[in-house]
Amino acid sequence: MCKLYGIVSMQMSSAMSVSRRQFTTGLIAAPAIISSAGLVGNAHAAIKSTHRYGSNQLDWYPARRGSPNAPILIYVHGGAWALGNRGQVHSKPKHFTSNGYHFVSVTYTLFPAANAQTQALQVGEAVNWVHANASRFGADPERIALMGHSAGCHLSSLATLTGAAQPVKALICNDTRAYDLPFLARISGGGLPALYAPAFSNRKMWDAWSPISYSGLKEQPPTLVAWSNGRGRDKVSKRFADTLEYDGTNVTRYDGKRKYNHFSIDRRMGRERAGLTTAIDGFLQEKIGA
Repeated sequence: MCKLYGIVSMQMSSAMSVSRRQFTTGLIAAPAIISSAGLVGNAHAAIKSTHRYGSNQLDWYPARRGSPNAPILIYVHGGAWALGNRGQVHSKPKHFTSNGYHFVSVTYTLFPAANAQTQALQVGEAVNWVHANASRFGADPERIALMGHSAGCHLSSLATLTGAAQPVKALICNDTRAYDLPFLARISGGGLPALYAPAFSNRKMWDAWSPISYSGLKEQPPTLVAWSNGRGRDKVSKRFADTLEYDGTNVTRYDGKRKYNHFSIDRRMGRERAGLTTAIDGFLQEKIGA
């Protein structure tokens, strides 16, 4: 038995079968009331509004064209679990709202005030808040996609695969090496890379904090897995994608190692009309429409 952050316990079998109910117990609360920032009266307005979910906030950028009941893309920022904020969205809001999506950028509590489990549960809490309040923004609660970059990719994957973010209908995983922490340690000489080590110093939790551990426990949404030319990112990303596919998930792969580094694969999204932007546009159109 291993204890998850003093909240839940789970039994890890030799095949890494784990309980998503145990992972999510005790933190996901009912959706918070929309903050005093107010609602967007016109679903096609070009401005964002900020709202509180739980102890954190999210920014909502309304769709600028498309149907009155438009789909939603939720974004989770990176920053090695200890840095970053919901404002690090670059060209994404303009691109995706112009293409008919509501775009939502999420803040979560940073390490060391919160560990990876708590952060993933907060991402799930944000998704559940968006699902509960979508109709107030003229959005479709049944067409939600979740996307994260770097640490945000790890947290989005963990939230979705454990079931903390159940309303997710499509998942976009953009460039992390944290899908399988024990495997990452093996290919890194026995320990985690320096950037990962502080947030994952508790080796006993590596399996529980690895999204790959939860593959096959339930039906997962269609997933796009993208990677850059960063060291080892292709290897860990392909392994994650292969595991999901083996367990029955519909998986799309995007190999960006000849085009992007770890930073440009995020920053150029929506700014260029090719590459990963085109792959994501096609994936979203096919899986949740616009």
